[in-house]
Amino acid sequence: MSRPSSSAQTTQVAPHRNPAIDLFRSGRSDSPSPTAFAKLPPEVIVKIFLHVEIRDILSIRQTCRHLLAQTKLHKVWIGIASKLRKEKGLVWPSWALPLTAIPASTLEDLVVRASRLSWMVNEHETETRKGFEGVIQRPWDSPVWLHLVRGRWLLLQLSDYTLELWDLDLTEYTYPVATYAGLEGFVNGVLLAERTNGVEITLSTTLFHAYKFAPDLPFRQEVRAVSPALTLIDSFHGYSSVKTRQGRLLAFAESAGDPLRACILDESTRYSVELAFGIHVFECQRTLDICTRDEVFFVARHRNLELYMSSDVKRALETGGTTACAISPFQTFSYPGDILHSPQFHITTPVYFDAPEGSVTMAHFFEDEWQAIVVSPQRPSSSPQHRDYKIEDVAAIGSGVGTIYGIRTGENGYRCTVLCDHRLTLHYGKPWDTIQCVPENGEGFPERGRDRTHTLVSWEMPDFGVDLPRPECVAIDEAVGICVAAMGSGRIWIGDAVPRVKPKPFDVVPLLGRTPHPDPLWPLLPPSYFWDTFYPGPLSESDPVGEVAPGWSTAVDHYWPWRNNPKAYGGILWFVEHFMGIPGPARSCLFSTKTLFNTPGVLPSLEEFVDVNGRIFRITTSVEWVDAYRLIDGTTIEDVIDCLKGNRPSRGTRYDQDWMSDYMPVYQHMNWYRIFRHLKS
Repeated sequence: MSRPSSSAQTTQVAPHRNPAIDLFRSGRSDSPSPTAFAKLPPEVIVKIFLHVEIRDILSIRQTCRHLLAQTKLHKVWIGIASKLRKEKGLVWPSWALPLTAIPASTLEDLVVRASRLSWMVNEHETETRKGFEGVIQRPWDSPVWLHLVRGRWLLLQLSDYTLELWDLDLTEYTYPVATYAGLEGFVNGVLLAERTNGVEITLSTTLFHAYKFAPDLPFRQEVRAVSPALTLIDSFHGYSSVKTRQGRLLAFAESAGDPLRACILDESTRYSVELAFGIHVFECQRTLDICTRDEVFFVARHRNLELYMSSDVKRALETGGTTACAISPFQTFSYPGDILHSPQFHITTPVYFDAPEGSVTMAHFFEDEWQAIVVSPQRPSSSPQHRDYKIEDVAAIGSGVGTIYGIRTGENGYRCTVLCDHRLTLHYGKPWDTIQCVPENGEGFPERGRDRTHTLVSWEMPDFGVDLPRPECVAIDEAVGICVAAMGSGRIWIGDAVPRVKPKPFDVVPLLGRTPHPDPLWPLLPPSYFWDTFYPGPLSESDPVGEVAPGWSTAVDHYWPWRNNPKAYGGILWFVEHFMGIPGPARSCLFSTKTLFNTPGVLPSLEEFVDVNGRIFRITTSVEWVDAYRLIDGTTIEDVIDCLKGNRPSRGTRYDQDWMSDYMPVYQHMNWYRIFRHLKS
């Protein structure tokens, strides 16, 4: 956007004379009275303002008081928003559609913010800030989940299960505007549905409860006398991890107390249908996300993508009952690797992929790389079964730096926020390209480099190395440019990439001088690590406890009592569920005793065999890396012991596959342990 030469003049948008623009000029005796512009029909004013820069419209508002009302007309901002969305492809939130239902003040705020963010992306602007634009202070170790609603309202759950609602349009955050204390379990899914009288909020929890609220929430910058309340209007039991909606159908990743049983529920009849696994699919895969597009349910598992017909779902629900039946996918295929961290379908496919109509896009993160997977139909057909969906593209569109604690991608897939140990960042997605990099000393020829981080704004974390981010406790509204992240200290940091007014200074509560808990969902903290050579009592190398084969022992509980505790942070159940993405139960059954006799100053690796739901995995854990292998189905710990004794060498050493695992939780664990160990010493 061009900057006008004078705040009292409007940029000429056409070579010919424009009488309406001349109204803003001074020193012309033949010009109409400035008040004449205010008397023009709204339709004419809209057409004039469509040719005026946004910066000029805001300037006119300040300098021409008789035109104040015209610059705030609803039709003016509907026209401007429609034009810029079409011509410049502004990233626009789904909650702000249709435009006719959104107040003028909200449309203005969105247009200004979306335009500024678009300019920053196009100009490759990157800004590092020493602080945040706001903070909400909650009790120590209390935040566990948060989510943004309409870019203005923050839903926050605390460790005592209390649900809070905060208004981010306020200048100070002292108390929540509403609370609800009746949740059972921690929130693990949320769906928002725009209604004429507010927002319908559906929450699911880890204890298989679902709750529905319908608070009357004003839009951003909307001034309306209302007292929002979190009043429960409906609840039901048996379903967890809600993912998407199609009409009255709700999709859940877990149901009937089974973390592997994805299903579709009819809200009206409460009938459900199970989304069964496809043929030759490893059945211990979690359902990570679900979306619906063109009468197809796309189900992302840990290793496979499955496609189900909406007609099959509806037919099964019509003929079924309260006891769910199961349907099979009409197409199943594998990814080029595992889907690991924060997978998320988008409501649209970003335009830079130039994907065919009917395509779906899913973002996920592998190590520190933000990737997008585009799935497209290969043949046009009215029947989804004949479209032959395939992976069209796998593109790296951004990356993060540091130990990553949480990532959230915007609903349209254009931007994401990354919560690291030392910063919160806002990134824009775009296939990696080559840009010109000016040498740091400013001399010589520009170099060609890879622009991979795609960072717009980076906020540095206060008290880095002491305060700990909450895992997965991060939220974003990509169109508004607001990112929110929670810390173990109870601080909720609010970052505004494009604030329209200068943020008001605020005070921060000092830390308590102790390290926050890394994850309240796993309350037991281990007293040590296996590489600390911690074990009860003296140990004779010639006679280790529980030795069943040379160099191997089953006495896991003797040497590391916390390892098999289901509530232990860093225990085997935490490891299996968060690192490998497999639900428990899990138990470490056998480990290599060489870990007990490590050379002082040398940190050994731990080799162990783990039973996960009757399947055996061999896991090697070191300080910086982990390897996991799944043994062939039917292998038992007894088979492994016989193999180690040399009796049956083939049965216990055959691996089904190398298990791709998510290193992000391990990095978080290591980061916490370094702080924990330093404080102990």
